[in-house]
Amino acid sequence: MAMGNHDARGKFDQVMQRDVNFYQQVRNVGFYFIFIQKGTPVSDKKVDIAMQFLRDNIHLSAGVEHVFIVVHYPVYSTGYFGAHPYFSKSLEVFLDANTDKKIRSVFYGHDHNFAAFQRNKQYFFDTGVGGGHITMMNKTKNGKERKWPSDSLHGPLVPINDKCYGYEHHLDSWLLYSRTEVEIAAGKIVYHVRDLVRDTILKSYEQIL
Repeated sequence: MAMGNHDARGKFDQVMQRDVNFYQQVRNVGFYFIFIQKGTPVSDKKVDIAMQFLRDNIHLSAGVEHVFIVVHYPVYSTGYFGAHPYFSKSLEVFLDANTDKKIRSVFYGHDHNFAAFQRNKQYFFDTGVGGGHITMMNKTKNGKERKWPSDSLHGPLVPINDKCYGYEHHLDSWLLYSRTEVEIAAGKIVYHVRDLVRDTILKSYEQIL
């Protein structure tokens, strides 16, 4: 289960989690946690450090079946803060250079809404808001060009500015309290977005391995 924004438990930092950049393995699943900012704007220097950490440590997950990357700041986003193209492009370069490393998807938050993107065979999830507030993008004052026409968006979107980087990969976005649940099965992974208010599965995304 990939908990939503600000859902850290215990003594973990809600944004950075345990450390700046670290690797954690749970049975046959490896997680790379990277950190590129605290607040905005994103630091390009922290992006470079995070990317170097991934390059230097990708070997740690050599024996696992599935690898996930977790970062607070979004890779692609339909939310208030939007994408940071330098980070997005840097991560794309890393992913394209490591297609054999079983990296299944990337989870993130910072923008307080749910969003799903797919580039090549990998998914990118703004995991939803389970512990913070919803930023109502249909009422935002963050520039009319990025205001949602309703409380949901579906399919590829037309980019207006650099905050919209990656919009061609967009699948769905919702303004709701939600979390993203991960179901690993034989030959596939299924990602469920759960509406926490109604306690129902809003949509599922199947990834054939």
